[in-house]
Amino acid sequence: MFKLFSLFTALVLIISAGNSQNTLTLQPNATLGKDAFISSNVPTTGQGTSPELDAGAWTIFGSPMAIRGLIDFDLSSLPPGAIIQTATLTLYNNPNSVNGFANGQHASASGSNESVLQRITSPWSEDVAWSNQPTTTSQNEVTLPQSTDPFQNYVLNVTSLIQDELANPNNSFGFLLKLKTESPFRLLVFASSDHPNAALHPKLVITYTLPCTTVTIQPNATVGKDAFISSNVLSTGQGNSPELDACAWTIFGTPISIRGLIDFNLSSIPTGATIQSATLTLYNNPNAVNGYANGQHVHVSGSNESVLQRITSPWNEDVAWNTQPTTTTQNEVTLLQDVDPFQDYTLDVKNLIQDELANPNSSYGFLLKLKTELPYRLLAFASSDHPNAALHPKLEICYATNLSTNIPVSTQETVSVIPNPSQGLVTLNLENLSLSTPSTGTFQLFDTTGKKVFEQKQNLNSNATFDFSHFQKGLYFWTLINDQQRFNGKLILSH
Repeated sequence: MFKLFSLFTALVLIISAGNSQNTLTLQPNATLGKDAFISSNVPTTGQGTSPELDAGAWTIFGSPMAIRGLIDFDLSSLPPGAIIQTATLTLYNNPNSVNGFANGQHASASGSNESVLQRITSPWSEDVAWSNQPTTTSQNEVTLPQSTDPFQNYVLNVTSLIQDELANPNNSFGFLLKLKTESPFRLLVFASSDHPNAALHPKLVITYTLPCTTVTIQPNATVGKDAFISSNVLSTGQGNSPELDACAWTIFGTPISIRGLIDFNLSSIPTGATIQSATLTLYNNPNAVNGYANGQHVHVSGSNESVLQRITSPWNEDVAWNTQPTTTTQNEVTLLQDVDPFQDYTLDVKNLIQDELANPNSSYGFLLKLKTELPYRLLAFASSDHPNAALHPKLEICYATNLSTNIPVSTQETVSVIPNPSQGLVTLNLENLSLSTPSTGTFQLFDTTGKKVFEQKQNLNSNATFDFSHFQKGLYFWTLINDQQRFNGKLILSH
């Protein structure tokens, strides 16, 4: 009998906090980079296009002078709510430097060239000069110790500085590099983002986590949706079987194949969520009656390596072998040959879940089958109909909502984007939005990694058209926020 699949009755649904690590690497070029070279001997002249990013003190015709470098990285590609775990800044020696001894070497002829990297606390631009250089703070400054090699690169732990930048966006504008003691003849010479060798541009690598909600779905026989199909019973459904197997065997010498189908209700994952991780646990069925009837996985004739594929057409629990749904090999997951006859399998199904959410009209769960369906091979798992609830298939999804806000999401579908899918030109349809007074809102677009790729203030009293033809095709999430409510949705660019 087909079972109604509801999240509200007899379903183990656990929501908890968690996180998953991501990496962002920034190494901008001359066009996108923001760095500058300032010198006390030219106090009013900016040198924002210099290939140098130095900390130095020297003399010109016997007159002492000091050199400092400024750099700022655009952190806007960090998703909202990102939690910084590590941040590493690599400054590469500039072998073409014309400062100091003019041979690209760091110098410490008169004493230590130990330097500091400090957070800049006031705005500046690339035409900055010595006389109008911005203010800095020594809070969490990073020390560059005296060089031990004249062509040394420096890899700096700037985690605290980046955390400070994100915590204080109104008084954080990058970093200033200077000697601890600005006395001639001391120098650290690095390449800026204007250096002709792109590999030498300053590089910032940030690892971060997103606040993550974990949903655990482990349905029972009443609400679970899984099925057992066998080639020897072509038209009979076995949706109540406690088995969820991938198998090839014989019955009185006649070869048969067995496959398992399973579907989880993902309606608890909010629109716009970014999937951080997704794992599916399939538990060995110690009571399996297939194979040797002792609950063991089997690979006596060859490997029982199997695959889990996304189902692309509808099915229900009375499905049979000759009515089984279609599948796709896109992002299929491999179950390796067992190493223990009673082995449980924990599978990384992140890509499959992302595919399900991105393609809701062609996603209906997963099909489990052997890679090679030849007797005598078997993976024996428990279904949601197994009498031991602890053995039911379990899906754990950790997701982040980058559209989070204190403003409640509207439950009325009064805002839409059309056409959807779109070739690129998209209209924000506000015709059904009822406003008592003129109002404005913010329209935002996010890609599937959670990165905000578009934002625009919008008059909510009239429709608006946006051109996204220059964006890569694929799935995006949009949100429209005003001071009273928020609307979310998906957009597919198909050009």
